[in-house]
Amino acid sequence: MVKAQVQHDDSLTPAIDQLLKKIDTVLQKERMPGLMISIVNKDSILFSGGLGYADLEQKKPVDGTTQFHLASVTKFFVAMGIQKLIAEGKLNLNDRLQAIAPEIPYTNKWESTHPIRLVHILEHTAGFEDISLNKMVNMTGKPLTGIEAVQAIENSLNSRWKPGKMMSYSNPGYNVLGHIIEQVSGIPWDAYIQQTLFKPLAMNSTLFDLSGESRQTYAKGYDFRNGSYTLLPLYMPSSNGASSALVSNASDMAKFMHYLLNADKNSNVDLLNGNDILEMEKVHSTLASQNGLQTGYALGNDLFPNNKKVTFRGHNGKGEGFGSWIFFNREAGLAYAISTNCNTNLWPVSQVIEGFLTKNREAPKMRTVKIDKSKIEPMLGYYQFMNPKNERWEFHRRIFGGIKLLSIDEDKLIVDRGNGQIDSLMHMENGIFRLKGDIIPSCVIGHDNEGHPFFQGYGNSFYSKTIYLPILLQKIPIYLGLIAALLSIIYAIFGIPLALFKKIKIADLCLVLLPSLGIVCFLASYRLLGVTDAVHKELFTSVNATSISIFAGMLFFGVSVIIAAYLLYRRWPQINKKWVKFPLVFNILFLLYLVVILSIHGWIGVPIWSM
Repeated sequence: MVKAQVQHDDSLTPAIDQLLKKIDTVLQKERMPGLMISIVNKDSILFSGGLGYADLEQKKPVDGTTQFHLASVTKFFVAMGIQKLIAEGKLNLNDRLQAIAPEIPYTNKWESTHPIRLVHILEHTAGFEDISLNKMVNMTGKPLTGIEAVQAIENSLNSRWKPGKMMSYSNPGYNVLGHIIEQVSGIPWDAYIQQTLFKPLAMNSTLFDLSGESRQTYAKGYDFRNGSYTLLPLYMPSSNGASSALVSNASDMAKFMHYLLNADKNSNVDLLNGNDILEMEKVHSTLASQNGLQTGYALGNDLFPNNKKVTFRGHNGKGEGFGSWIFFNREAGLAYAISTNCNTNLWPVSQVIEGFLTKNREAPKMRTVKIDKSKIEPMLGYYQFMNPKNERWEFHRRIFGGIKLLSIDEDKLIVDRGNGQIDSLMHMENGIFRLKGDIIPSCVIGHDNEGHPFFQGYGNSFYSKTIYLPILLQKIPIYLGLIAALLSIIYAIFGIPLALFKKIKIADLCLVLLPSLGIVCFLASYRLLGVTDAVHKELFTSVNATSISIFAGMLFFGVSVIIAAYLLYRRWPQINKKWVKFPLVFNILFLLYLVVILSIHGWIGVPIWSM
């Protein structure tokens, strides 16, 4: 076990040593090369250092000075930059985007009645999509700045619903916030945050990596799969970097979290005070917040209901070879930050640390309130999922991601989440619910501004009540299409030897072989898409063997099914047996349906390099 620490309370040393041993066990089990750790309470820095290796090849250990790329944790700091400008009277949460930055190229068809406001961008409620695959990294060779940086992600800046209705995580939104900081402050957004936050806190090793160039002090990022580690490259960040470019170490993050926990006592006028931070912890714009739910994404930070004793808020980040979490509870006076240099899950580490921080605390006693059936019973029924991050890649969630509010049992709302998962939500008050075992509410049922029922819960997911029949009529042919795909492969497997022994004609074999090859190519392309996303994002930005393979493989599926349909039409008079005709018609008909659905949503022949 490799460790380095800044210990401010000698009486905690044995406990910290025991904690580190537990974390090291998790480190080995989860295949994390190294781990940055900062653990703080209101009175002191309990631990600041690391475990494992920053560089596997050189066996360089992680210590308190090792810098990790913290990815989307950047958003919390950018939101603090905006909040600083608000505290100075230079911005207001309700400022219209059109008024403060008219040069931003966005579209919002509800602009005249529901304009995009600053708070919508901070809370991801503008309706913007997430970043396109070919825009995730910058391969131009120079950092993008000014309006050019925003124009680079313009295709994501389209409001898909009335701003403020619901949350959908959008990296490009925070690139817009970086531009706003520059317009209002008159200096680059990263320099402004350095000047107003990092410098006063003496966070001398914290920076924004806008170049993608490696440094000796950086931890190296890895991908672990198939039993081995692959070193991942560093990239220039997308757009201006305001959504993902933060780099820091355990020592600096400990300073920052200690400031957060003591912001109420802050006397430095250059820093945000406790009231400013409190404002950042409030959810302002969503329908859910207007109906009383404060669990959700606020100003650059989210509230997580996972812990059964103390709830933590903060932000997580996932980048190329790095995963990072920063969580705190100012009222309890507890905070921690962790980052690993591998694409692995940090939740097991988080559980160990939170268990340590809360071990002497009692779980709060929770009360429930009997549900008023007259109010809630009319709202029972099917609710459609409404807020995907990306319409192209998550369109299926609108069809298959819905929930059913089944019934009321005294103080419980019974919810069917699908796949046999039934939840009992505990009623706390006024249509606000918590999951069984949680200590804060995370779900709410209410009416939108048009009087239509909605439900929000399960991690900022938003659902709107609808009639189930149209959804079912979309599901059934998709299920039948998937069955047809499976049958095509089975028919082809049995058909190939029959054709070799001349028991069936080659032309008849092609009726199932062509679609089978198309299905295999489509699945292989989708698999290649996932692997490329994990380890070689730069390949999405240009025309190359990988991007063409993904394009061609998905396109071939559509082409192969259409050709097979044409061949079936031509061969129809020669096929005399009805037991052969029916399966062929079934397969082609429902495979064609899949092709149409996938084509409508942009999955057939995806030109990733020009999305």
